[in-house]
Amino acid sequence: MNDFLHDLEHQLKLYSQLKEQHGLLFMDFERYKKQNDFRNLILERVKTGVGAKIFVCFGGNRSGKTELGASIIAELLESKKQMKLLCATVNYSMSVSVQQMKINNLINKQSFTKRSGTYDNVRGFPHETIATDSGNICYFRSYAQGRETFQGLDIDFAWLDEECSFMLFTEVLSRTADRNGVVLLTFTSLMGYTKLVNFLYDSNNPLIQTTTLSILDNPFISKKAKNDIIATWDEDEITMRRDGKPHIKSGLIYKEFNNDIHLIDSFDYLKYVKGNPDRYEIHEGIDPHTRTPHHWLRFCYDRKKDILYVVDELKAPYESMLVEDFSRLIKAKRNGVHPLYCQIDTSAQTPDVIHKVHSETGEFQEDLHTIRTEFDKHGISTILCSKDNNIGINAVKNRLKCVRTKDGTIKRHPKLYIFNTLNGLRYEFKRYSWQSYTSDRIAEGRETLNKVNKKDDHFLDCLKYEAIKLSNDYNLSNTPIPELPMVIPNMY
Repeated sequence: MNDFLHDLEHQLKLYSQLKEQHGLLFMDFERYKKQNDFRNLILERVKTGVGAKIFVCFGGNRSGKTELGASIIAELLESKKQMKLLCATVNYSMSVSVQQMKINNLINKQSFTKRSGTYDNVRGFPHETIATDSGNICYFRSYAQGRETFQGLDIDFAWLDEECSFMLFTEVLSRTADRNGVVLLTFTSLMGYTKLVNFLYDSNNPLIQTTTLSILDNPFISKKAKNDIIATWDEDEITMRRDGKPHIKSGLIYKEFNNDIHLIDSFDYLKYVKGNPDRYEIHEGIDPHTRTPHHWLRFCYDRKKDILYVVDELKAPYESMLVEDFSRLIKAKRNGVHPLYCQIDTSAQTPDVIHKVHSETGEFQEDLHTIRTEFDKHGISTILCSKDNNIGINAVKNRLKCVRTKDGTIKRHPKLYIFNTLNGLRYEFKRYSWQSYTSDRIAEGRETLNKVNKKDDHFLDCLKYEAIKLSNDYNLSNTPIPELPMVIPNMY
């Protein structure tokens, strides 16, 4: 019996080592027929050089689209044809943590005994390149590097993971011309009917082959896990995130916002900040304007429970209010309690030229200044915000999200609450909407994008800056929320 267990332990160890050494051998493609059929179709085209040139997987989140691309790259790296491959995604960070990591988990490590190719969890592959003993080479690039970084390449196979600009797509496509190469795109079309999506989706071009993958198709995720994931998604994005299909968003942006859930009675938040400053913090945000009244929000943040309370607001009583006067109003609101930081819109960095008369010589002089420096001059120190509308909207949505079970029990509590005295912010929540279109049909050569109406959103801009910063700085998005109903404010 001991010999049997010892032998079993040895076999399991060898199995684990082999799987780590060559993960592609352990991919169970047969279980996911739709993914496997498309994969084989692409590999056959690369092998024969006959058929479609552009392959597109419109995949939902967790549908297996990235595994599709990574497995093809891993297999082509074992080819004896001395192939030139290209992998590209949004930015360097995603290249290392998604593309390169997944490929490293699948490739045959024994193919790199003579050439460099060791993967590092932080820096990825050396020189952003994989080179095999047989002469195959794979280059890694990011969309953020710009179109120029793709120029000069000759490619047999290019994999673009996540949606890119049409200009970058055409640049990569041109890189395959000399070698009769192939381009694979795998992405979730969250931006609507862009020029790229219009060109690829439902195309009757014989050179374009498409498929869709849904999280519902993925046999490696349990039904419960699928339902839990889908329950957290924005209802506007279900079609795109679940099924991978383009969709035009409509109506209110923050459909999750509910007066009965997110509006709470005001309380003495300063008592908690002063009593436990390591847990509770005061943050602020300013959205300044020259032709629209300035806006300001104050937040109380509970670090322990990752809960954000919006506790005060201020709107300038008239347009073009002097920064000096608005600064006085902010100081009055602060009542001597200063924030940990006050974010300001990056537009506040735009320089203005002021012409003034020198008091001694009487000559005209130019004085360069910005709105931000003007606030600082009058005692309101600020930091610049991270400004990305889509990221900000999703960050706020994530905090608003309240997930209930079928019997109505709250499974996931919101992480954002607003004092019910803040009429300005509540007004904007009820009016902030997507641009509407007369038809969801795709007009030829015309983009129909998921864009917001930039109106009635100044307080919400401040809130988006705050939500982004909390996500970046504290990285507490996975902090567990108590299963029992919370009493708001739950400050202890």
